[in-house]
Amino acid sequence: MFGTNRKPGRLAAWDGRTRSSRCDNLDWRTFFTRYALARVAVVAATCVVLASIVAGPSLPFRYRHGQSFTRDLRARVPFDVIDEAATINAREKSDEAADAAGVDRPHVPAVVHRFPAGSVLVRRDKPVSLDELSLLHAEHRAYANSLSPQRKWGRPLAILAVIAVLGSTVAAYSVRFQPALVGSLKKIAGVCVLLVGTVWLAVALDAAPWYAAALPLAITAMTLTIAYNPPFALFMCVCLSLMAALSRGHDISPLLIHLGGLTTAVLGVREVRTRTRPVEVGILCGLAFAVMTLAADTLTGQSAKFTLVDAGKNCLAGILAGFVLTGCLPLVERCFGVVTDASLLELSDSSHPLLQELLRRAPGTYTHSMTVATLAEAAAEAIGANPLLTRVGCYYHDIGKLLKPHYFIENQSGPNAHDQLEPTLSTLVIVGHVKDGVALGEQYKLPLPVVDFIRQHHGTTLVEYFYREACRLQAGVVSADVLEPGFRYPGPKPQSREAGIMMLADAAESASRSLRSPTPAAVRKLVHDLTMKRLLDGQFDESGLTLTELRAIEDAIVKGLTAVYHVRVAYPDVPKKAA
Repeated sequence: MFGTNRKPGRLAAWDGRTRSSRCDNLDWRTFFTRYALARVAVVAATCVVLASIVAGPSLPFRYRHGQSFTRDLRARVPFDVIDEAATINAREKSDEAADAAGVDRPHVPAVVHRFPAGSVLVRRDKPVSLDELSLLHAEHRAYANSLSPQRKWGRPLAILAVIAVLGSTVAAYSVRFQPALVGSLKKIAGVCVLLVGTVWLAVALDAAPWYAAALPLAITAMTLTIAYNPPFALFMCVCLSLMAALSRGHDISPLLIHLGGLTTAVLGVREVRTRTRPVEVGILCGLAFAVMTLAADTLTGQSAKFTLVDAGKNCLAGILAGFVLTGCLPLVERCFGVVTDASLLELSDSSHPLLQELLRRAPGTYTHSMTVATLAEAAAEAIGANPLLTRVGCYYHDIGKLLKPHYFIENQSGPNAHDQLEPTLSTLVIVGHVKDGVALGEQYKLPLPVVDFIRQHHGTTLVEYFYREACRLQAGVVSADVLEPGFRYPGPKPQSREAGIMMLADAAESASRSLRSPTPAAVRKLVHDLTMKRLLDGQFDESGLTLTELRAIEDAIVKGLTAVYHVRVAYPDVPKKAA
């Protein structure tokens, strides 16, 4: 048992590698391709633009009317302030005296108050008045003018370094966890434009009298959650909050307030099943902003009046963000190529013009689509995919058949239209329903994810019936391998788990109608054979489905088909009563 002839286990054969062998040798040449350099250039340009917006043309002014501080605010540099009221009063008195004496009016210099460095401008624990705020503005301008060129350029360069590190971190995260985003230069540019616009609005609105930087930040947080996913949105919210805080100086209060509200917004937007959902999330976000503002202002020793006004503004900003996103939701869906549950629920309405036209022209296809949708939705729930998207995609996957309904068996009631056609021509008609469906979907402005279902629901599978007919007719003339490419769908293969589920449910529902005795065992064997055929044909290679998920999909489809073909008890005839 413990001899040398024992086969070593998998752990015993391990050579100590901590990474996959595919990652041992990093090919740096991939970073210098046109594909990669274009994306790096867009990200680098975005970092520079963001740094210029955050740094601003001058140093940030951090004081507000009514704000209190736990220390005395002192002048950092000496500065002068012209007393306009005293100057006007002195000049009026001088002019009156000159007129009374009958002499020329003398020039009266302006009354100037000099504040040496270290003089107290605002006492601690005292709210800043309007006059004191004017003094602080004057001191701020004098301090900014006194800085050396090295110190003036030091802050923007430091901010650029911070944003560059944040940008690199976001890029690395996206490469690892957001391949769909990295693979599209258009999507990268869209996210970068969104970030630049958000930071610019946040900096512009974070000034008197608005102080509403939370508004664009909340809108962007919910938008990124809808367009991508909560982890990515949370990551971006941290970066946006840091940049908003940098624009205000070294005050940590805005960072805490924004992180609290934005986190609530991201976690609340999980499913937008109704048009009012963004408003509800906006209310939650506003409440989170208010609570965090109350906590932050209390910690910094602000007055009750200032705290309540500040919390009210931030709360209103969060609520307003929900209303703005509700109005812009169709624009978000179109720009980012996503579809929300609210839009899917609208598309699932049987009164949709396309579904009504399908019911009228191709009732058999309509019934088939409804059954496929039921099977696929249950399978999607079984593996944790999006059941609503799967169901709606199944509703519309065969809409191309309504242009030539009599060429498809489920709509035929008389002679088969293909009996008079060559197999190649019949294949062109059958395959053409995919292209026709895509054209109809685009004509009726179906969302891109739904159109993708139409495009991918057959993948590159073989039109077997007409392929076999062609092989029989061309036997001894043309080999089967030569004929096969001309009898396949153009693709692409399913690109998502939901599309893979639909492909299998579609095939199973169609094939099950050919069973003479649809017993549970026969249905299970049929579904398993169809699954294995498409698996070995490579149809699921790009869908992300695992073998475990395929088994769960099989079970769900078998359960659904068994329920469709269940046997009812025959009711005995009731004998007629004698007259």
